[in-house]
Amino acid sequence: MDIELLLDFSINLPRVILSGNFAILDNVNRILSFSDIGVVADTGTRFTAVNGHDLKIKDLKDNRLILIGKITSVEFYTNKKED
Repeated sequence: MDIELLLDFSINLPRVILSGNFAILDNVNRILSFSDIGVVADTGTRFTAVNGHDLKIKDLKDNRLILIGKITSVEFYTNKKED
């Protein structure tokens, strides 16, 4: 197995995969806000926001959030204070 792939999964940073009308967010500790136009998630040392229209949570388990809907943007906020 490629060592870079292993390192990619072992770090506690936001990871977002977008394809068509769905998004997968990894390393989600909790959802801070959710509506049909946006989701903000605590993803470790950062916050990740997914914006769009008609957003729905399809699944949330094992620190992975799957969203469906029309996704228009993804934003990362790095001003979260570390413990």
